[in-house]
Amino acid sequence: MFWFILAIIFALVAVAAFVVSARFRRHNAAAEEAYKSKLKQYEERSDSYRYTPPRVPVPAPVGALRIVAGAAAVLALVLTFFSAAYTQDEGEAKALRSFTGELVGSDITPGISFKAPWVSAINFDTRNNIASYIGDGQSDFNGGKPTGNQITFTDKDSAAGNVDVVVTYSIRPDKIEDIYREYKTQENFRSRLIEQDIRATVRTVPSAYSTVEVLTQRSKISDGIQQALAARWERWGVTSVQVALQEIRYPDQITERFNNLTAERTRAEEAKAKTVTAENEAKTALVQAQGEAKANEARSKALTPEVLQQQYIDALKIAAEKGQLIITDGESTPLLNVPTKTAK
Repeated sequence: MFWFILAIIFALVAVAAFVVSARFRRHNAAAEEAYKSKLKQYEERSDSYRYTPPRVPVPAPVGALRIVAGAAAVLALVLTFFSAAYTQDEGEAKALRSFTGELVGSDITPGISFKAPWVSAINFDTRNNIASYIGDGQSDFNGGKPTGNQITFTDKDSAAGNVDVVVTYSIRPDKIEDIYREYKTQENFRSRLIEQDIRATVRTVPSAYSTVEVLTQRSKISDGIQQALAARWERWGVTSVQVALQEIRYPDQITERFNNLTAERTRAEEAKAKTVTAENEAKTALVQAQGEAKANEARSKALTPEVLQQQYIDALKIAAEKGQLIITDGESTPLLNVPTKTAK
């Protein structure tokens, strides 16, 4: 709108300069005619030597005014073009507002576009907006300036703590007009809704968890905050909400107590694991013993006289085939053929 007002001013200057130059032109023409008439009269007088000839009139600066009018007109056209044209990148949207304050539409297409010169384009960033609350609010983890300082909360055990949190979100372009009608600018939208809801939600969700749960179930608390914010912002078209709890800080005495409790819990878990291992080994040994007993019992039942007789006969056959079968009456000593090494 500023450029359009400036264009109007230059257009008025161009018109004024042109009108004045036209008047000066007529004035110069009239002065030239009067000069020529007086000069003619002077030359026709017989005693003209007694008189001073008429002075040549000084022309008004018509040409300079025409140059000023042309330059002002060109500037007015250029400024009108810039007040009507605008560009926007991917991830941007613009609310179009008339000079009367009336919302006349929005534009979500990237590239160059044109609007009426008296319409203002209010810019909105629709993707990857970040709100961060870190430490004392002076510097974030990347060396930048955070949105605010750490957020203080009270858990279920009435213990107070501080948390660093980073929230990223996007805005649906088709909701830009609704946001503009309510908040006018993205800065107002952030300060009056986004930032206030983040602080309120981060304070509320941990109150349902104990101190130990807050320190050990960070992802669950983060998901709870994310779901609560997404539900609060749904009507405004805020999507892709991501919550990252960077650091949770309790007073030193609470942290020390938690560390001691964690150590005790670790020792208890180790003892429990050892007990479970011993029980499993005992069960395994018992199962093996029972299996062997059942196998022995089955083998004993299977060794009938007939089976033993058949095994005896099979053993004799194998010994006879190997030349190891010796039959004796039990009283005499059998003669054995002992093989000897032959000389080479």
